[in-house]
Amino acid sequence: MDGASRFDVEEEEPRVRGIPSAPTSVFGAVGVAERGPIGKAVLCTSPDRYREVFGGFTPESDLALAAMGFFENGGGQLWCVRTVHYEDPADPTTARAVRSSGLLVGPGAAAPAEVVGEALPLHLFDGDELVFSLSGGPDLVVPFRGSPAFVPTTETGPFALAEGHTLRLVVDDGREQTVTFEAADFADIAAATLAEVTAVINAQTYACKAIADGGGLELVTDKEGRLASIRVTGGEANDQLAFPTDRREGLGNVDDRRAVTLAEVRAAVAAVIADIEVLADDAGRLTLRTSATGAGVSVQVRAATAAGFGFDNDLHEGRDTAPAPAVRIEGRDPGTYADRLTVAVTASSDADAFRVTVLEEGTIRESHPVVTLDPALPSYIVRVLAESSQLIRATDLGLPGTTTLEPQSVALRGGDDGLAGLSDLDFIGAKPGKTGLRALDIVRDLAVLMVPGRASAAMHNAMIRYCEIDRKGFVFAVLDPPAGLGAVEMTDYVEREAGLYQLTEYAAIYWPRLVILNPSRGRRLGLDRQIVVPPSGVVCGVYARTDGSRDGGVYEPPAGVEVGRMFGVLGVANDEVLDEELRGLVFDKRINPLMADGVRYIDGARTLKSNSNFPSVSERRGVIFIERSVKAGLSFARHRNNDERLRAQVYRTVSAFLLTQMDNGAFRSRVPTKAFFVDVSDKLNTARVIFAGKLLVRMGLATQKPAEFGKLLVSQDTRAIEQELAAAGL
Repeated sequence: MDGASRFDVEEEEPRVRGIPSAPTSVFGAVGVAERGPIGKAVLCTSPDRYREVFGGFTPESDLALAAMGFFENGGGQLWCVRTVHYEDPADPTTARAVRSSGLLVGPGAAAPAEVVGEALPLHLFDGDELVFSLSGGPDLVVPFRGSPAFVPTTETGPFALAEGHTLRLVVDDGREQTVTFEAADFADIAAATLAEVTAVINAQTYACKAIADGGGLELVTDKEGRLASIRVTGGEANDQLAFPTDRREGLGNVDDRRAVTLAEVRAAVAAVIADIEVLADDAGRLTLRTSATGAGVSVQVRAATAAGFGFDNDLHEGRDTAPAPAVRIEGRDPGTYADRLTVAVTASSDADAFRVTVLEEGTIRESHPVVTLDPALPSYIVRVLAESSQLIRATDLGLPGTTTLEPQSVALRGGDDGLAGLSDLDFIGAKPGKTGLRALDIVRDLAVLMVPGRASAAMHNAMIRYCEIDRKGFVFAVLDPPAGLGAVEMTDYVEREAGLYQLTEYAAIYWPRLVILNPSRGRRLGLDRQIVVPPSGVVCGVYARTDGSRDGGVYEPPAGVEVGRMFGVLGVANDEVLDEELRGLVFDKRINPLMADGVRYIDGARTLKSNSNFPSVSERRGVIFIERSVKAGLSFARHRNNDERLRAQVYRTVSAFLLTQMDNGAFRSRVPTKAFFVDVSDKLNTARVIFAGKLLVRMGLATQKPAEFGKLLVSQDTRAIEQELAAAGL
């Protein structure tokens, strides 16, 4: 060292790097909501935040009830995704939900022609047509088609059936139905007639019917349209009946001809002509309105139009001078929630502006006191509502000569929640469209997944695949039980119908559903004082509370009378869980019981798989936490020379982290050599491994095992006699 005497400071690379702890309490949920963005993951950190974004309770929204249970039981971070029915989940623009809308008018402009028909949705018949003419032009014909799905057999019988033979089928992608043939229903079951078989099927099925004619038998769906489907899935009786087992679908350009939506009418009309608007008026009635305005514009619906549309056949003309639309007001999000809104324009304290007030069934929800139609000003109506309204948005229609709006009000109408035809596919979603589960792909720290109330084999298996495969085993799934199942039916669902038993250690299922106090008695959730809800929201709240109870809380089983206590729960939906024998039946199939025997608590912490490395919830989630933390903490080793110094640093870094986790209760022993091992040795990292550009690190973890069973050993106290015998030398 040269120069004057001095003291230098030189920073060295640490021999041990710190590993930050990965988050464990970031939860994700997909479901139906009253409002909110569709297919977008939004972080909710409180019940108030959930209501602000997604609204309140609805009869279809298990998501809102799950969020309430989650926060009530200690949850803090819940990423929510609203889903609706998509024509194609891979294309988010095919979402079937529609915004409510209304028009604020300006003075003295030309008006379009319009004709008003029946209230939506429409009840049509297959082959119905809408026929109309614009401004004296040729007739335009818009066809509507909706036919049922059917599966035929040409067998005419007699059929050699036997007592207990079954026929299984699935209608409209619902739950599997089973028809059981019994000798009492036949003159001779071994020579069953076509008429007898038809009668038995019709007595035991729903949403479809059996129709017999001289040429055989058909199973036909009640629903008529694109959403109709039927599939015979098996059963001994089908060896005789010979129904094809492929899935058959209905045809048409509507999902269900008995409930044709505004969106479907729009699409059908747009396929014929683009120069007309299809909308709903303030009363929710179907309206045809010309795009052009003025006295020379007209629309006339012809007599050939089906009665279901409700149109008259008069000539409807536009006008040269009449109040005309200046601003379109829509619900901020698609859905019928905005059908309850009225937007009022009144005078403002600023003479050049006006006030916009949003009322929900007469109650003021929002007030925007200074609003203008000048795009250059901060008070421009489009800008103000986009930045400060949670309920509505505006589109300036650019009406010439309009600088302000006169006092008026408009009721928003025509919203559609997009729930017609809702299926598991809408919750599962698709990666290209980032819909359903795949909307959560952006949540990097996601740790636990739930889909409240959506309890089907397809949904459960999709959740497991998402957690274990798509998210590389870093996410854990909490599964709800199907509604109304007893202990035997629940084990049958897990073992046979859904194939969940011994499937994965990345998911846990709970039973039965829970009973809570109705949080919104009346129109929204009915008049019953108590309601039944899926348990996943409450269970996930218990997970979060347990994680945050102490350092290393993730290693604590989220179950038991104390740790697994459920708040806000009045009871369980099926008292069979209180029977020890029946409870043992479900527990043996890796189903975690939910108890209500004075205290409401989770009575199990099992994953779905017993013959795996980490078969309990706390083990699996704890190991996920360790794996995620170590993976992130070792990123410093990338692109470093793979020599002894690097491997020693990796060894020390991982060992130091695992020592901390040992102190936090992660392992069965507090002795490091018994609790874990870390191997970054030359034996593991051979020359071949190093030349392949790899650095191998092996960890062995002696994870904690929950105590599931207790045994109390009782005997006679014979210590005094034993002492006397010992004193006598015997």
